[in-house]
Amino acid sequence: MKLRRLIFFLSFGYTLTNFAQLNILFIESDDQSNQTVGAYGNKAISTPNIDALAKEGTSFTAAYNMGCWSPAVCIPSRTMLIYGKYLWKSQEINKQNAPKSLPEKLQDHGYYTYMTGKWHAMGKNVKDIFNETGSIQPGQLKTYNSEGGHITDITANEAIDFLKEYKNDKPFFAYVAFNAPHVPRQTEQKYYDMYPADEVLLPPSVMYSTPLNTNVKYQYTNNPLRSKTMQQRVQQNNAMVTHMDDRIGAIINTLKEQKLYDRTLIVFTSDHGINFGENGVAGKVCLYEPSVTAPLIIKAPSITPNSKISSRVYLQDVVPTLFDLLDLEVNEPTDFESLVPLLTQTGKARTSIYLAMFDDQRGIISEDNKLIVYPKTGILELYDLKKDPWETVNLITRKKSKSTVLNLLEQLKTWQHKTSDKTDLSAIYTKYQR
Repeated sequence: MKLRRLIFFLSFGYTLTNFAQLNILFIESDDQSNQTVGAYGNKAISTPNIDALAKEGTSFTAAYNMGCWSPAVCIPSRTMLIYGKYLWKSQEINKQNAPKSLPEKLQDHGYYTYMTGKWHAMGKNVKDIFNETGSIQPGQLKTYNSEGGHITDITANEAIDFLKEYKNDKPFFAYVAFNAPHVPRQTEQKYYDMYPADEVLLPPSVMYSTPLNTNVKYQYTNNPLRSKTMQQRVQQNNAMVTHMDDRIGAIINTLKEQKLYDRTLIVFTSDHGINFGENGVAGKVCLYEPSVTAPLIIKAPSITPNSKISSRVYLQDVVPTLFDLLDLEVNEPTDFESLVPLLTQTGKARTSIYLAMFDDQRGIISEDNKLIVYPKTGILELYDLKKDPWETVNLITRKKSKSTVLNLLEQLKTWQHKTSDKTDLSAIYTKYQR
């Protein structure tokens, strides 16, 4: 194992020597679940350019966002990404106390940093931490159809112009943050036409014409949940994703035209996913898999192409991974973990994944067992993600589940301490220790 990792770093070092320091293209979408990527198993959606990246790189199929303190889940997710702190530490970040950000750390290592698109993170002003910015979009657009064109096109075109005009001797870090497929889901009719709403197949966890899940506070549809409404939303969402995928293809083609492709490390990810009716939820402020997971793809020299890693990780683990892949030392501590041991098959992922939404939802996943706790009601849900990936069968009342629940609660207690989570779960811990 040690030899394999040594070979990886030696071969990667050889590549860096030949190409000088690699550029970084970091593409992030908004509200995009794993279900909206062809390479992740959805044959009904057209994402040829994202799929091509997956074919040339490594896909993490179980990458999680830790949670949120805001109904705008993107704020915590992006704040954790930019500053490298777990959820509740990130909540405390402001302009005065913000630690060194990702672009600033890269600047310390000679990178020229650029950003275009959506900025929705706590801490410093975006223009203060990047060398150059294009059009900076808000977290919530009123419309995608601006005077300058569709916002997805503007973001892509600015990224393309940056790549075409870049003449600096320094390697670049280009952060291209699309608002898509976040609402309002507006795009060209040709993209809607690709996904007739009445032909959209909803997953087995969608509850047809039933009351909304009362354990989830933020719901974005009328009660009861209607399958036709969800089909229309999936249609619109898929259309937005395919539009964005076309523009990602144009960015990748520009890299190739500029002879930069082989010298650029590429990341594609999203800040979190979203539920379209699964488990009675229309929204993203929940701990079910469609909302808490999102795509994460890394393409770089010496990374095994067309490979998938199913180990559970955090989306924000990608940042220390970048620094490891580029062999850059960082003096500032991070709460997240490099994925290089998984990429090189020399190490294992965390034994558990902690999830949290406000003070009313907590979750823990370990060995395919997932426990969701609702502290305010005392309701618990237990799922076997291997046998039941859509979380359709709650195992909490089965007698043989008690030992599993006890084990998961112990791990949740450890994570609460590790993350400075102050939500009181003592009544639940006491109940299940009897």
